[in-house]
Amino acid sequence: TTLLSLVPFLAVTFSVLKAFGVHQMIEPVLGQALQPLGEKGAEITGQVIGFVNNVKVGVLGVVGIAGLIYTTYSLIDKVEETFNAIWRVRQGRSWGRKFTDYLSVILVGPILVMTAFGLLASVQSNALVQRVLEMQPFGYVAVWAAQFMPFVILSGLFSFLYKFVPNTAVRFTSAFVGGVTAAILWGLAGEAFAVFVVESSKYSAIYSGFAILILFLLWLYIGWVIILVGAQVAFFHQHPAAYRTQFLWAHDTYAFRERLALVLLVHITRRYLDGAPPSQPPQLASEIDMPVSVVEEQVDELIGHGLLCRMMDPEGIGLMKPPELIPITDVLQAIRHGEPTGTGLRHESGGEVDRLLDCCDQAVKEALTGITLRSLVLDGPQASRHSQESAAQAS
Repeated sequence: TTLLSLVPFLAVTFSVLKAFGVHQMIEPVLGQALQPLGEKGAEITGQVIGFVNNVKVGVLGVVGIAGLIYTTYSLIDKVEETFNAIWRVRQGRSWGRKFTDYLSVILVGPILVMTAFGLLASVQSNALVQRVLEMQPFGYVAVWAAQFMPFVILSGLFSFLYKFVPNTAVRFTSAFVGGVTAAILWGLAGEAFAVFVVESSKYSAIYSGFAILILFLLWLYIGWVIILVGAQVAFFHQHPAAYRTQFLWAHDTYAFRERLALVLLVHITRRYLDGAPPSQPPQLASEIDMPVSVVEEQVDELIGHGLLCRMMDPEGIGLMKPPELIPITDVLQAIRHGEPTGTGLRHESGGEVDRLLDCCDQAVKEALTGITLRSLVLDGPQASRHSQESAAQAS
């Protein structure tokens, strides 16, 4: 996808930048990205820019322009699908949101990057700045800052990707940690790959002209791996217990499922009682600090048991019926699929154990009798139990 989309993406970017008169800066930025390839990187940059310059938008016509835009769209869409898979998001953006968000990335993203490089270049060439740089220690600080600035810009670019591309709420700190990690790995990989390119020059006699293509594909692969590693770091920074949560869910841990179901129902009930609009699964996941995939699976299960429903206007997850009509015992029974604990293991030789577990289930049912979602949210379990006992004594 990257190979097919690279030239069309750069062509669209070139057209956008040309409208603002900064299209000349696309070549040094691309050269910076391919710098680990050494002289071959400069050669590839020249060839790619040549392809981009040969794309005549006026000659392409409507079909050609649509093809360019669609190819660019496919690249961004593939990146979103990959990031959504990392963030355990099962539902991507709608077509309307894809159009607006992707268009913003295509139009605004290149302009911001080129503006940052342009401001950096203009500041460095300013006469007043040059005089200040001649004075020490400002000169040493400026040299250090100039060397550090590409890392800052790269960290900001990766952080932007991790913050806005996944179709879920990503904290800025998590996106920033992932961005800095990816930028560090990019720099280290670039240094290592540059050494590899120098050492592999002897293979040019074997592969001839294909050596450039092989090195380019290898660096392209390494670059994408670094981006995905940064996304994983951002995800686990925001959800440090994600692996454990996924393990508990996958291994049918009733205690975990019961707690997750009750926490979700309490959040949804509280919004219902406050008159707030219903939440989407990504918002619920952010509120309870759980991976989106686990929340979505639990929501689907509760919908299947008739406790929740998907609302259309406004869109979100809501209660199937008023919270005062949903007993807590029904929720726990639904999570266990209508079976008491250990039903599937019943055997004649374990009669004493079965009777003990039945007593436990009956005790739980009696302890929670009369407690509904509404009373749990408004009064808490102890207050609900106390009001129930008071009513029983009065009768």
